Order: sequence, then structure tokens, then C-alpha cells
Amino acid sequence: MKNLLIAISLALIAPALAWADAPYPDKPVKIVVPYPPGGAADVLTRKISERLAQRLGQQFLIDNRAGGNTVTASEFVIKAPADGYTLYSTNTTLIQLPALGVARYEEARDFVPIAQYASAPLALAVLVENPAKNLKELATWLKARPGKTTYATSGAGGSQHIFSEAMKRATGVDSIHIPYKGEAPLLNDFLGGRIDWYIATPITILPHVKSGKVRLLTVTGDQRLPLAPDVPTFKEEGISDLVVVGWYGMFAPAKTPQAIVDRLSQEIAAIVRSPEITNYMKESALVPTGLTASEFSTKLPYFRESFSRMIKENNIRIE
Repeated sequence: MKNLLIAISLALIAPALAWADAPYPDKPVKIVVPYPPGGAADVLTRKISERLAQRLGQQFLIDNRAGGNTVTASEFVIKAPADGYTLYSTNTTLIQLPALGVARYEEARDFVPIAQYASAPLALAVLVENPAKNLKELATWLKARPGKTTYATSGAGGSQHIFSEAMKRATGVDSIHIPYKGEAPLLNDFLGGRIDWYIATPITILPHVKSGKVRLLTVTGDQRLPLAPDVPTFKEEGISDLVVVGWYGMFAPAKTPQAIVDRLSQEIAAIVRSPEITNYMKESALVPTGLTASEFSTKLPYFRESFSRMIKENNIRIE
């Protein structure tokens, strides 16, 4: 009986030992992106994947799975084998959508964090024709026109929507939300004067600031944008809720082996901290972070709590 138990134990252990000795990766790795090609998340992921391929000697292939407000891609990754060959490059929507009640998954249960690439501040923008030169003046201007002004977002339920509603509540203004499918059509209407204000992606709006068409009033986060150092933060203007910012990062399906997570985490953190990628992010108005899996894990509860609270307090729903 003793010999039989030993034989069974060895039989169970042998595959794990063989796997532990196997190189990773020994075949191409798929990185799922929940957006179409060409957007900020896609371009950043491609730059990181190219360098992962160089460092690890295997292809890292981008799989764009747009649709369902990122839920389609998230559910695809959840169902993938937890073997390190399907990864997920995404952003704060991974936390926001479950808090909004429109996703069945739970980030903490169904995914394991690998690395955070960058934080992504947003900027409150108005056209230069608007008389407001700061947040207080904009609030006064909006209050004088209750229910007659509009703000826009690139989609209901995202950071732009959440932050805009938090700003409305903090300042006591009444503006109508107009959700768009993406920031490009939104920007066209904003520049055409059909939208009064919006909390914009800096890389999208800064060219129009430089051209003299747009004025920035405030930015989210706890530090000013290096590309717009004269623009104060919402915190400086007295709204502490908007100190939280969105982010971009890498995840894998839950139960992905820790050895693979740690390997990818170290490689991605090193890639993000390289001068080339750091400079690219700064030029794109992102704040490079390069957090490892363990560092990212310690921050995720803060993001969950912050966004869940803002969504609840501001009664934000996706119809």
C-alpha cells in the first residue's frame, strides 16, 4: 500500500515538475485588446507586445475584440485557458462595469493582475469662446443655464461619464449628458459648438488647445499634466473625489500560474520603465507607472472602492 501511494504521488507530481521545467513562452501568446485597432489602448499594447517578443523570443499577437462596451473581450479572456497564452490588455472599465451592474464578471475573482502600464488623467475642456477661465467660473456659467447646457462622453459608464457626474454633483450644476460612440464624433461636435463642455482624453484635446480653439480648466489626478503644467487639478480646485485616475494594464485569467505572472510582470515593468516607452507615454499625456503584479494588486482595492462609491453616490446607470 505504501509503495502504491508513493507511485500515485509521483504520478501526480510529475506533470507539474515537467511543466515547471518547460520554457515560457514556447509558442505564440495572444494579447486581447477590447478596442478596435488604432486607439490609445491598442497602440500602447502593440508597443509593449513588440518588446515582449524581443525579450522572450516568441510572438505576442494582438487580438482586437471590440464590442459590448469591453464586456465581449473580458468574457472571452475569462473562458480562455489559464496557461499564460491568453493575456488581457485593458483599462479601468474592467473595474467600472461590474460596479455599474452591466457585467457578470468580477475583476478580483476572474482575473489576475500582471502589470500596470500607466495612469491616465483626463482634462476638463471648454471652447475659448466660453467666458469661463477656471472651474468656479464654469460652474457659475452653467448654473445660470440649468438644464440647458450639455456635456459629452465617449460612452456611458466610462471614466468620462463618472467624473463628469461627480463634477456636476460637487459644483451643483445641471447639464445634460450626451453619450457618443467614441471620442472622434464627440470631438467634432464639441469643436463645432454643439457641446458646452467635456472631460477629455488629453492626447485627443491637446492639439486643439495648442491651436487656440480649446481651453483646459482642470485635470483629474493628484498632479498636474507635464504637457499642461499651468492647468490645476480638480483637487486644487476643491473637488477631492476626482483625485482618482484611470489606468492601462495587463491581466490574465484567474489561476494563471504565479511563475508566469511573475515573469511577465517583471518584463513589462522593465519595458515600461525604458526611456523609449516612458517618453512615448509622456508624449501621449499618460503618466508611466510600470507597477509589478504585487504593486498593482495592492492598489486595485482603492480603485474598486473609489469608482464604486462615485457610481453609487452619483446614481450613475447605463440604460
